[in-house]
Amino acid sequence: LTYLGTWRFGVDSPRYGRMVVISTVQNPKDQAEAVSEMLATYPALEGRTVATVLPVPSEAESRLYEVMPYPRYPHYFRRHWW
Repeated sequence: LTYLGTWRFGVDSPRYGRMVVISTVQNPKDQAEAVSEMLATYPALEGRTVATVLPVPSEAESRLYEVMPYPRYPHYFRRHWW
C-alpha cells in the first residue's frame, strides 16, 4: 500500500486571473484514518506494509482561466452550418 499524503487545494476568489494552489503534507492522523478505512473495505490487505510517498515538488501553483459558457458563442458551436 502507498499513502500519497493529504492533498490540499486552494482556489482564489472568482475573478479573471485567479490562482489555484495544490499542496501535499504528511498528516499522521489522516494517514491512520485512511489506512483504517482501506482495511475495513479490503480486509485481505491486513498485514501489508504502508509506504509513505509525497510528490516532489510538494506544492504547485497555477492560473485558472475562465471559459465562456456555451450560450454566449452560438455561432462558434454550430455544427456544419455553412
